[in-house]
Amino acid sequence: MRRFLVPLALLCAAAACSRPVGDAPRAHSVTITASDYAFGTPDTIPAGLTTLVMVNTGAEPHQLGIARLAAGKTMADVQAALASPGAPPPWMTFVGGSNLVAPGDTSNSTQVLEPGTYLLVCFIPSADGKPHFAKGMLHPLVVAGPAPAPAAPEPTGDVTITLKDYGFDLSHPLRAGTHTIRVENAGPQLHEVMVLALAPGKSAGDVARWAAAGMREPPPFRPLGGIVGLTPGRHAEFTIALAPGRYALACFVPDARDGKEHLAHGMIQEITVT
Repeated sequence: MRRFLVPLALLCAAAACSRPVGDAPRAHSVTITASDYAFGTPDTIPAGLTTLVMVNTGAEPHQLGIARLAAGKTMADVQAALASPGAPPPWMTFVGGSNLVAPGDTSNSTQVLEPGTYLLVCFIPSADGKPHFAKGMLHPLVVAGPAPAPAAPEPTGDVTITLKDYGFDLSHPLRAGTHTIRVENAGPQLHEVMVLALAPGKSAGDVARWAAAGMREPPPFRPLGGIVGLTPGRHAEFTIALAPGRYALACFVPDARDGKEHLAHGMIQEITVT
């Protein structure tokens, strides 16, 4: 899964802005550190509603994607799949995960984890263009115990973002403050939401032009987290603190048909937080 190239020095210079995590009802909380290039995590966690808090202790930006592997699939299968361009294989079910933040920052995601074997992965490339998972930033995770009840309670988001081909629908405008945001993928393919705080004088159009130009210039935004990826029909929540200003929502997942990032198909939306 190809990700955008952000020069290391640029994001290292970005101001850190921690994201608080809201109290998810009956959620099991797991803190995972993201360093250069590994995840510090337990090997086994209990099944059920789980809040994953990613703390970026590295010198580069990181994210925490989480995918459930089909029975019988091995890390060798994972390595082969990730080495192939384009969308991930159908035996990897993406269930959420904490999206991109700069060094020193944190992000979070809350999702229901069924028992099984999962993969923690960072798709972000270094300045040399090599993705972090190719440098060792992927880790198997066993989710053990009884399956959660179908009607188990989940966080109540005050805003819902619906993902589709190719756009974002918000249940209502975002205001300044702390929000728990529910993200639902109603599209026919894998999608993510990345929250980007736009630099002064910049717009979503500048982000699109930056991406189309190869993403090698200083990015016109600061990443604030979101949800890494959701297989169609899945949902997850994240909590974020937003100051007044202009933001962009973007999806950089490669398209299942042509391999272009969804951003190139128009899956970027500018919003104003008041």
